[in-house]
Amino acid sequence: MLALPVNDSFEQRMQIAFIFTATCWAFWWNIQWKRVMGFWVRPPNRPWVQVLFRAFFALSFLGALSRLLQELREHSLARWDIIPTVLIAVIMCIAVTLISAFGLWMIERRDRNADIQVE
Repeated sequence: MLALPVNDSFEQRMQIAFIFTATCWAFWWNIQWKRVMGFWVRPPNRPWVQVLFRAFFALSFLGALSRLLQELREHSLARWDIIPTVLIAVIMCIAVTLISAFGLWMIERRDRNADIQVE
């Protein structure tokens, strides 16, 4: 993956926080894989579809983790940059959590309404 050189301390903190957030999100996909599949397909799902999604989620996590470690190796944070970077990452994680929760709520609502209409 081509990365632009990061010279500015703020940009570096933002980039590391973003990659950390993406890694956490990909990790969550692996933990809640049945629910997260609902973003793309409706249940019931065939076993081969589940295997493909599990592989996709695992590869996404491994790629994000690899990128995070690479970024930390290439651009180590100064001691005074660690706390601001963590705070930015926490804000990003909260935003992603809220957006994901809303999306999952909408999916569950859609599926519930579809079940009611079928009956």
